[in-house]
Amino acid sequence: MLSARRLLAGLPSASAPKLLRAPSSAFSTTVCKEMEMNKLIEIETGCVTEQMPRSTFRVSHRLDNHPLFRLERLARLAASLPADQVEFNGPVLPNQDPSLTPSNGMTPEETVRRIEEAKSWMVIKNVEADPEYKELLDVCLDQVAEQTGGLMGAAMMRQAFIFVTSPSNVTPFHMDPELNFLLQIRGEKRMSLFDPSDRSVVSAEGMELFPGKHRNLPYTDAFEAKATQQHIKPGEGIFVPLFAPHWVQNGNEVSVSFSITWHTEASQRLVKLSYMNAGLRRLGFPQADAGEHPLWDRAKVAAYDVLRPAYDTVRRLVGDRRKAIAIFFGRKTQVVAG
Repeated sequence: MLSARRLLAGLPSASAPKLLRAPSSAFSTTVCKEMEMNKLIEIETGCVTEQMPRSTFRVSHRLDNHPLFRLERLARLAASLPADQVEFNGPVLPNQDPSLTPSNGMTPEETVRRIEEAKSWMVIKNVEADPEYKELLDVCLDQVAEQTGGLMGAAMMRQAFIFVTSPSNVTPFHMDPELNFLLQIRGEKRMSLFDPSDRSVVSAEGMELFPGKHRNLPYTDAFEAKATQQHIKPGEGIFVPLFAPHWVQNGNEVSVSFSITWHTEASQRLVKLSYMNAGLRRLGFPQADAGEHPLWDRAKVAAYDVLRPAYDTVRRLVGDRRKAIAIFFGRKTQVVAG
């Protein structure tokens, strides 16, 4: 039997059982107690009362010395993945124009190895493609599910991302369409988070998703008065609510962060609705925020379930996202690469 201590030490094997997803009688009381004493992630009892909390909150974790997050291991990971799973750039601003994002002129592996002086930001996407990172992701989210009575983490569409950032670099203002714990592994950073329903910060149209739309959002310093600021260091983490706009200022050292994300049925419906609202708006039909017209929202989600496979088929046939969007929404539709 794989010991819990071995997994927590960062030595998972391909044959390791999912320790918390489906406990069985094969697990001894001793192992269960060991897991309880060595939680990878800890959530304060009683702080989660719903599947999709609307506000950020803090957690603690024990991943800061995990070997999977050493720079040497991350350099090998970045080199092993397809190009579309590794995004990186030179120095940027909170209000970064996506079309002017600078390149750093290096390969992904070189960027990680030289991150101290590279003045760069990198995200390694969908690291669950690597079996070791997938097992770590699953154990973390299984523990989240257990500690929240199944409200969080038990989830579908589990994904993980690793951010590697040079000292003092910035992640531009954007929002993410998933539920997310950001766990700080190395270095320190400050995240400024905003209420996703505050239309004085981001418009309804700005919050909508659309194929090919870049994630960056317009930002001004005046927004900061409305921010909830979270400072995190190794061993600490925060929950980032669905669609919550945010930007990140890195500290004076190299930063490594582990983002574990998931969806619920409710969050998937909101993502589908966001895509439909964006598509209808581009066809000239004004759209209300989610929840204002529940019956109409349900109709749009049902329409998405029919139209999305058709769009995906067209895109495969024409071999180009821009051409597929032109077929669906007209040739004047603007698409930003990203």
